[in-house]
Amino acid sequence: MWWEILPSAGIVFTALLAPHGAYWVLNKLTHNRKSCARDWRDGPHFEDYTLYLRDIRLTGSEYVPRGLESIPDLKD
Repeated sequence: MWWEILPSAGIVFTALLAPHGAYWVLNKLTHNRKSCARDWRDGPHFEDYTLYLRDIRLTGSEYVPRGLESIPDLKD
């Protein structure tokens, strides 16, 4: 009958969800309990981090793009 498929369906769903759950747990443990941690100071993305800090310093926000007009002129 139809209920005979329930044990095998449970095994299949468990096998499909186990890697997702394991990844979630490992991500919580290794990324300081943040689900989307950005590690700006390691790896090849350090240059992106410096540009990110520059944008914050020059424009006040990393989300508002501004061009060269936002850089103040140096007066001697």
